[in-house]
Amino acid sequence: MVETILPGTYISVRDEGLISTGSIASGRIGIVGTASQGEINKVYLLSSITEAKEIFGDSDTWESKSNIQELTLVRALELIYNNGGQHVYAVRTADQGEAEDYENSLALLENDIINIVVLAGQNSADCGDILAGHLTTTAGIKRERIGIIGSGFDADNQEKLDTLVQHELNSDRLIFTTPGIEVANRNKGLDRLPGAYTAAAVAGLIASLPVQASPTNKTLNIKGLTSIFNSTELEKLVQNRALVLEKRDGFRVVKGITTHDGAWKQITTRRIVDYAIYGVRSSCDPYIGKLNNERVRGAMKATLDAFLTRMVNDEALVSYQLSVSATRDQEKAGEAIVNLTLEPTFSIDFIKVTIYLG
Repeated sequence: MVETILPGTYISVRDEGLISTGSIASGRIGIVGTASQGEINKVYLLSSITEAKEIFGDSDTWESKSNIQELTLVRALELIYNNGGQHVYAVRTADQGEAEDYENSLALLENDIINIVVLAGQNSADCGDILAGHLTTTAGIKRERIGIIGSGFDADNQEKLDTLVQHELNSDRLIFTTPGIEVANRNKGLDRLPGAYTAAAVAGLIASLPVQASPTNKTLNIKGLTSIFNSTELEKLVQNRALVLEKRDGFRVVKGITTHDGAWKQITTRRIVDYAIYGVRSSCDPYIGKLNNERVRGAMKATLDAFLTRMVNDEALVSYQLSVSATRDQEKAGEAIVNLTLEPTFSIDFIKVTIYLG
């Protein structure tokens, strides 16, 4: 915009210098489960457990027998809100709550900006592949997120170490939780819930933390654990990529890890990089449609520098390297390339990210 100030004197203001990164979500939870009321396969944005119960009704009386169909959604939501979760996208799935129903309802959350996703009451043996497939799909459509799923009980309503360590989950976006937890019921007793519900409590905890803060050694707001493992058993579970809880001055996360056996093992590494990716996209979106020349790309790099510097100041990153470039043909096509090399906090690995804009 050019404006006359004095005859023969002009001021030109280019709005590229005013662009900054917008707010970035880091603790939004998506969840699918069965409920007694509420429209089936509709996404509801919730802000409290009170609002959730008004929409979905109360949870039913817990029955541990495997042939009893439980109402899973509100029971899991209670655990999410009791452990720090705030913003939740919830879907009531079909009443029968089969694996296919959870898969179909989960698809409704694909396009929302969600950071953590949970299948209420569903264990890794029954629905692990479904959740892993959802995470692959959302990563491919620029809706990156992590999923949390837990262990189940055997036919005797127990959890055996040999079974737990044999889980086959292996993904930088998937967390496996165990053991099950005890929660208070309406009769002032305790219900034993499988690790599939531990996932909801852990989701609430992680959602309440900044991306650079690990859930390691953090306590959960629960009444007890269904299994108490000794130090040798805890070590074996951690070595086999399980986020396991222990009883020690409360009920604590032993180590905040994903099921990945490599550079993405720490939950913080995955969350920090996802946060950076969302931030880069948020920073670059206002530039789409503007001139693709060195001046505008320089302004875009300055916006990105400001965002990434804030991540360094917040101790989410130790350091970063950044370049914004385009060939002559890319300039004509309205395309640019953002190359990032990130060193997340608590990681000995450098993560290279390339983002194509157009």
